[in-house]
Amino acid sequence: ITDVKTGQLKALVSYPGYDNNKLANTVDADYYQSLREDKSNPLWNYATQEQTAPGSTFKMVSSTAGLAEGVIDTSSKINCTGIFTEISNQPKCWIYPGAHGMDNVSEALRDSCNVFFYTTGFRLASKDTGSYDDENGMKYIQKYASIYGLDQKSGVEIVEKTPSIATQYPVMAAIGQSNNNYATIQLGRYVSAIANDGNVYEYTLLSKVCNSDGNTLETYEPKVRNTVDVLDTTQWNAIHTGMRMVVEKLSTFNDFPIEVAGKTGTAQQSPNRPNHALFVGYAPYSDPEISIATRIAFGYTSHNAAEYAKNVFSYYFGVQDAEELLNGQAENVGESSNSFND
Repeated sequence: ITDVKTGQLKALVSYPGYDNNKLANTVDADYYQSLREDKSNPLWNYATQEQTAPGSTFKMVSSTAGLAEGVIDTSSKINCTGIFTEISNQPKCWIYPGAHGMDNVSEALRDSCNVFFYTTGFRLASKDTGSYDDENGMKYIQKYASIYGLDQKSGVEIVEKTPSIATQYPVMAAIGQSNNNYATIQLGRYVSAIANDGNVYEYTLLSKVCNSDGNTLETYEPKVRNTVDVLDTTQWNAIHTGMRMVVEKLSTFNDFPIEVAGKTGTAQQSPNRPNHALFVGYAPYSDPEISIATRIAFGYTSHNAAEYAKNVFSYYFGVQDAEELLNGQAENVGESSNSFND
């Protein structure tokens, strides 16, 4: 969770946790061994060390690339027939055998239309020569992912995996698949930059360092790493509008008193395990204060991640208190989805 106006980290959470008091000074050997044997891996910081494909949460990168390079504009529409036929493997939209029909970029974000973003990736790959070129397409995907800070670690002073922007298949990379791989904190920095119209922050977990007498030796604060300055106001608004419409379609946010914008993502890693569930977003929509990125590994559907994010927003903005939210009751997460994205 990030303060989008300052870049300050409000929270960085990995679940499940453990009692680090038992590992301080004299280590409780039995407790430590139980943590090592725990199949939920509580010693692993999922927020900074786990990497998966971002799924459809990546589609704002592709929107930025398409708009900035002029292969789409805010009003141009692409017809989703449910299947993309311009490349040999003919990838399908998640809605197939249905179709979304004609969508502009805002509507494509709302619908998470794969065909719209397949087409954007294909046009980027064809931009310079007029014919499809895989390497050329990846040049643009990588350029705009890098502008959002997805080419480097976030800056936190703990162990963090190096992000991996896709290196092949721009049509699939444009929907957050191919070999895109990011930690949740990296998605958090990226969505924060969207919320504030372009400031990508260098994160820090530290506030200050003091000596034994309590005197401050050094202070720390987040710094602006770079500014995303490739979009005009109309183009930014198109992306924000699409993200707002995403949340307006989510039943979990029905009657929620705070206007939230966001993007869901469902990413498949293994055909033998449930998909990863992701949600990124910010609130309030009209004047963002905080952004959030959350991922539930093998969490079945992005709607589970969105439900969690709603609870965080609910607590932060005082809609519900902790006792109402932390009731300890598990819910049925439903059946695994076979779709790559939603």
